[in-house]
Amino acid sequence: MRYRALLLAFVLATIVGQAQTTNYFGLFPTIDHSGDISKKFSYNAYLFDAIKLQGSDDAAVPGDRSSFYIYGEFGLSYQLTPRLSATAAYVHERQHPFTDSYRTENRLFQQLTLKLPIGKSELKQRLRFDERFIQDRVTGDAPLTTRLRYLIGVKYPANTKVYFTGYTEAFFNTSNDFTYEENWAALQGGLKLNDANAIEAGLLLVNWKLSEGWLNQYYLQLTWVSHIDRKS
Repeated sequence: MRYRALLLAFVLATIVGQAQTTNYFGLFPTIDHSGDISKKFSYNAYLFDAIKLQGSDDAAVPGDRSSFYIYGEFGLSYQLTPRLSATAAYVHERQHPFTDSYRTENRLFQQLTLKLPIGKSELKQRLRFDERFIQDRVTGDAPLTTRLRYLIGVKYPANTKVYFTGYTEAFFNTSNDFTYEENWAALQGGLKLNDANAIEAGLLLVNWKLSEGWLNQYYLQLTWVSHIDRKS
């Protein structure tokens, strides 16, 4: 109980603690799908659309109410131990996807995920290294940049059907100076529909560091979580 309360307090502090520079509100529909291929291998697909609910002439996020950025992630994981897994994945992301000012990013990442039981709860820690190729629309070049990410989260089952999750994830630029540049934090409630499907809903905050201050994005996230066991 003590560890769970401390972690949830840290997530809440992250959500309310960023400098209030520019704020946007929106919806975040998400699909989180995974499946077991064998006792050691599994796959995942993670898709979302960050939808702005307000228009703006702000230089940080120009444009009308529309999709801000869409994201598709496809990965393969290997279970190193019952609690530790390694994942390699490909990501395609596009900002302002339906406008003439869109920005395309292709990304690879490698990560380690550790899950530990703490009473009824599960503590999750994840370390991810990104290799990013962001296209310059003027030159057509997509130079390599890198980033290190650390996530800590908790999942608490209230009963056999209802559960709660919270996490915070810090992003560090590693291409030039080692700098803190982004943070994601969420508090969600989940409902298991059956052994293979669940729905989650809650608050997601995405913070991006600007040249001055922060861009704070507040989303209502709605997620369909599904899992298929394909082990022979």
